[in-house]
This record gives sequence, structure tokens and C-alpha cells, in this order.
Amino acid sequence: MLEFLTQSPHFYDYVTLGVLFLGVFNVGEILFLLYNKAKVERSELKRGNLKRLAATALITATDPAELLPPPVAEDEFAAYSEAIASVLDSFEGEVAVKAAKLLTDLGIDGHYRRLARHRTWYKRGNAIDILSSFRLRANREFFLAVFRSEPSTDVKYRILYGLSRLTRDHAEIRELAELLSTLPYLTAKYTEDIFFNIISALKANGREEEFGLFLKEALDDKKVLNLVKRDCLTACHAASCEKGRSVLKKYYEAHEEEPEIQIAAVRALAKMGDFVLIPPALRHADWRVRLTALKYADLCCTDLLPEIRCLLRDNSYHVRLAAAMTMARAGGAARAALTEEAASQDKFAAAAAAYALTQGAA
Repeated sequence: MLEFLTQSPHFYDYVTLGVLFLGVFNVGEILFLLYNKAKVERSELKRGNLKRLAATALITATDPAELLPPPVAEDEFAAYSEAIASVLDSFEGEVAVKAAKLLTDLGIDGHYRRLARHRTWYKRGNAIDILSSFRLRANREFFLAVFRSEPSTDVKYRILYGLSRLTRDHAEIRELAELLSTLPYLTAKYTEDIFFNIISALKANGREEEFGLFLKEALDDKKVLNLVKRDCLTACHAASCEKGRSVLKKYYEAHEEEPEIQIAAVRALAKMGDFVLIPPALRHADWRVRLTALKYADLCCTDLLPEIRCLLRDNSYHVRLAAAMTMARAGGAARAALTEEAASQDKFAAAAAAYALTQGAA
């Protein structure tokens, strides 16, 4: 074919046509891109205007639905949803009531509830995300109903995230934890966020003690995965959940074969200023638990100096170094003992002590 073209008397005509075709194609591509750019800019401008209009109407008008054009296109629904979610997140009382009512008046909640049953999974997931942003208790039963019939695991994870913002008592938390345990474990961050949302929602409603009741019930609940329990305790640490303090020691004692749960319990209690688990954790068989305890031991190490000093000869390099740094931070008698260890015949203890003293001096 190439030989035929090169030997043809019309070869240069073919080349000219090809160049012209490429030129027309490139010009068309540029025009197409400019058109889409202008379309996106118009859409964003319209969306921004609708959001401002909705927010202003909610704050200033008695009946905001009378001032707002009903949404028709998907971007209009999205704009109103963002504005209403922002108002619900920022205001309480009459303004929040008007915002929740506007969802029904404009048909926004019905629109996204229909989309939550759409045949395409990502549209269902997006609808769930938007409904979750409203944080309305009225959506809880709807979420549970959708969860039971939802075939996509990805959408189920989003439903549980939405439910985590709507919990109000220990029975609901336990139900959510058991539903979460029926799904393949996703990530620690996801599960921690779930329980962080729960604790935040309970604190906002003055019912933080409900989380403590849930922890007691979940302690021996076989339906709740140990990984979920671990992440729950980690969320206690992140959210400073004081109401779960009394049961955290029981988690440490009941899960001797689960060092990650014990680590989470030690960290959560230490965050609250309770160091009751530090002594047993320093003697734990798992080096990770000992290492975690050492991170907080300098805050309560007056009576623990012998145990910490022994850890300078631990089999784990990380534990030896952490023990030395703990003694250096504690100062006083602990630092004097560390100086003695720097001249020790045990080369590992001496190296860790010398490094910690150097870091302390720096």
C-alpha cells in the first residue's frame, strides 16, 4: 500500500489532503475543548449562584421554598444539596428546621432516595454520600433498608459511614458494629472514622455515656470482629472518649492474645491521663506492647525506673532505644541511671544510653 502511494502521480495530492485533514481535526479538537471549558465554567457559575441563593433564603426568608426555583437538572440538585448540608452543619434551631423542610419542599430527598436505588452502583453510592451529608435521623431506617438489599460492597461501606453520623444510643452502635463485621475488613482508617463519627455525634447530643455502654456490650460479643474492636478503641483515643475509661482495662485483660487491642487500650487510657496499664504493659511478652507503654512511661515513671532500666537489655532494638529515650526525658534519677548505663559492659544497653544522652543534649 505504501509503495502504491509513493509511486502514484497523485502522491502529493494525498499528502496535501492528509495535512488538511489533520489541520481540520486539530482545529475541531481545540474548538471542542473550548466549548467544554465554557460549559463547565457556566455550570460552576450557575451552581455557585444557586448555592448562595439557597443559603441566603434559608437564613433570611420565612419560607425559602417560595424564593427558590425548583431543581430540574442534576447540577441544580447538587448545588441545593451542598448549600443545605452546609447550613445543617453550621446552624441549629429554626434555621436547621427550615433547611430540613426545604429538602422535602424541593423534592431533593426524594430525588436522592430514588437514585439510591439506581441500577448503576456509583450513582447509588453518590446518592448515599449526599444523603449522609444531611445527617438527618429520618434517613436512618432508609439506610438500613437499602443496606439489606444492596448488592455492592462499596455502596454498603458508604451506607455504614452515613449511619455512623446518625447513632444516638448503644443499641444502634452495636447494630452498626455487627453490620460492619459482616463485610470484608476494609482499612483501619475507615473503621476508626466510623467510630470517631459515632463518638462525635454522641458528644454533640450529650450522650457520650452510650459509647461506654456499647464498649461493655461489645467486649464479649463474638459478632463484632476483633479488628473492629481494636479500631473502636483507637477511635476512643482519637476522640478522647472519657466515658469508656472504666471498660478499657477489661479489654486489655480479656484480649491477651490480641496485642493490637491491648496497645489500643493502653494508648486510649494514657490519652485520658490514666496510666494504670503501663506497668503490666512494660512486662508484656509482645515487644510492640512494651514499646507503646514506654512512650508514656516518662509521665509516670517514678516507681517504674527498675522496669524501664531492665528494658535497656531487651531483645528488641526499638524497645531498648525507647527505654533509653524515656529515661532521658524523665530526668533526675532516671537520667543519672542512664548515664551509668552508658558506661555499662552490655554494649547494646550502653549504645542505647549513649544515643539517648546525645539526643537529650542536642
